[in-house]
Amino acid sequence: MPQSVTVRVPATSANLGPGFDSLGLALTLTQEITLSLAYGGDLNSGLARLVLDAARSAYRLAEVAAPPEIAVRGGAAIPIGRGLGASAAARAAGIVGANALMGGRLTDGQMLAIGAGLEGHADNMAPALFGGLRVVVRVDDGWRHIAVPVAPGLKVVLFVPDFEMPTGESRKLLPATLSKEDAVHNIGRAAMLVGALATGQWDALDAATQDRLHQPARSRIFPAMPAIFAAARNAGALCAYLSGGGSTIAAFATGDEERIARAMVEEAAARGYPGRTLVVEPSPVGAGVVSSQ
Repeated sequence: MPQSVTVRVPATSANLGPGFDSLGLALTLTQEITLSLAYGGDLNSGLARLVLDAARSAYRLAEVAAPPEIAVRGGAAIPIGRGLGASAAARAAGIVGANALMGGRLTDGQMLAIGAGLEGHADNMAPALFGGLRVVVRVDDGWRHIAVPVAPGLKVVLFVPDFEMPTGESRKLLPATLSKEDAVHNIGRAAMLVGALATGQWDALDAATQDRLHQPARSRIFPAMPAIFAAARNAGALCAYLSGGGSTIAAFATGDEERIARAMVEEAAARGYPGRTLVVEPSPVGAGVVSSQ
């Protein structure tokens, strides 16, 4: 059995507009986390706690005695509290790392069940573990997920504000019920979004990412959001949406990425929301062990 494993895990963008708690996309922004039985840890204490809780949950499910001490090391490359799946990445690293340390006893389904149970939903966890674009739903007491191919050429421009939107807080603002009209609106657009991404029908993305469930409510915390969406589209973006629970805004593009990034930064700054931008791509690769010893 290895004494130390390093796991590389991707950031993720969930919801993608209308696919609340059901759609998630892995991104080429990654971080590496090392779980070790041999030396001390240095990871941010909050992230380390998420990694360790997930690792111990993996040992419990596998019915293997957990080591008395597991050290966690790594850097926080994925922004925290910004809707890019930092907590899912930490937990995925803990699950995959623990599974490697005990010789690969868990199935993919068991790993997803652990991660989704800890997160409370699986839209970030499925792409964090397995990569790509994932449609994930709860089935009875478990989860079912499907990988959807993403047509080549798509880039993702991320505007990452300097302020956090903790998911737990922003979820409290969500409506308890939806009208039939709003439910049909989101169902149709989520279905269209999956089709557009799979087939490369980029001209459908603006309509397909429109949402009536969570983004209107969350704009109460981030009132500049619609204006930043518009700035991205006016600069050439195919669409823009709030990534996960925010505060990151994601724009899909097939060109003009730097122009789009600049427009988002300038619009946000003009409204009192400074931040930075990243240009990434969808990633087909989920969490995996990159070294062990």
